[in-house]
Amino acid sequence: MQNEMEFRKLTADAFEECMALSEYAFQFVMKEEQREKRQKQFEKHNVWGVYDDGSLGAKLHLIPFQTYIHGRSFDMGGIAGVATWPEYRRKGWVAGLLKHILEEMNRNKQSISFLHPFAFAFYRKYGWETYIEYKKYKVPISHLPAKKQTPGVLRRGNPDLDVLKSVYNAYAERYNGMLVRDDAWWKDSVLTEGTSQKAVYYDEAGQAQGYILYEVKERKFAIDEIIHLNEEARQALWTFIANHDSMIEEVTLQAPASDTLAYQLDNPRIQQEIIPYFMARIVSVEQFISQYPFASQDSPVQIALQVKDAHAPWNEGVWQLNVAMNGTASIWKASEPASEDQTVQMDIQSLTAVLMGYRRPAEMAEIGRINGPAEAITALENAIPVRETYLLDFF
Repeated sequence: MQNEMEFRKLTADAFEECMALSEYAFQFVMKEEQREKRQKQFEKHNVWGVYDDGSLGAKLHLIPFQTYIHGRSFDMGGIAGVATWPEYRRKGWVAGLLKHILEEMNRNKQSISFLHPFAFAFYRKYGWETYIEYKKYKVPISHLPAKKQTPGVLRRGNPDLDVLKSVYNAYAERYNGMLVRDDAWWKDSVLTEGTSQKAVYYDEAGQAQGYILYEVKERKFAIDEIIHLNEEARQALWTFIANHDSMIEEVTLQAPASDTLAYQLDNPRIQQEIIPYFMARIVSVEQFISQYPFASQDSPVQIALQVKDAHAPWNEGVWQLNVAMNGTASIWKASEPASEDQTVQMDIQSLTAVLMGYRRPAEMAEIGRINGPAEAITALENAIPVRETYLLDFF
């Protein structure tokens, strides 16, 4: 069936056709005021469709982003808006689009890709893997942290965007998988008109150390984003939240999976839910690892990596990975076949999970997702820095 597919890069004149498919597939009706904004976004996206007899049957959006990984910025291809008309389903069209888009991202030097799955199992078949889960809290006002005096000042209102950006960037670099937000993303996706209230905490020196984006309605304090760069800022923001106690009954928020809020409460019996969120996929092993900052080593490390990747043949095979003492990596395809007892073997999903920092090589070896000599797996464990994954955004 695949050789009958006709891929087209959609231009501005395909916007209405594309939106009709999105509205049908995702069961929403776009308001007129949203249409203009969507059209501008559409023109920035790289939208690909599959056509049958001149009609659009399936499509996806490839959005150019950058993401932080170990404090470095990587070009990332964000996949969104994957949709098919029901009469064209079960024909392998989305599979064909995904394979096509992998080639496109590889050409674009987007060495990593993220998406929000409708079904994790579906995208795992094509090499994507879970890379983040977050903690979702519901805190009744009776359980809120005790109010504390802090030396700085909290200001509510509309802060300068540069203030929010400085706090966000300092925070985002601490995690793997956060978006590098440009001004357009802040305006169109974070600070959308008529949504969040804003408050910023400044320390004694006048430096912004935390902020909160939130809404108060129907006796609920719903936090869209709460970011604090230190404990003083965390206490100040939670004191600000607690000062709404006469107006609210509960607080809802999300936080990184390792967040310690419950431990810091007098009564930790609050509702906590772990939510699997986005998936990631290494598009190009060579590009990604060449840019990846490994941990500093006492001596150079050499590991033979055997990667399985059915949908990106350029990744398939045995790679020689060398990590210098300063953590700089070089990688190339091995010229001779290596024996299994000398290679660390894994599929592209497992490689993505460990390099993103979502899973450690040792635990992946325990559950049979990585195979190979124990000393080579230990060397890989020591070479990959420990850093948590997180993502505040959605696309």
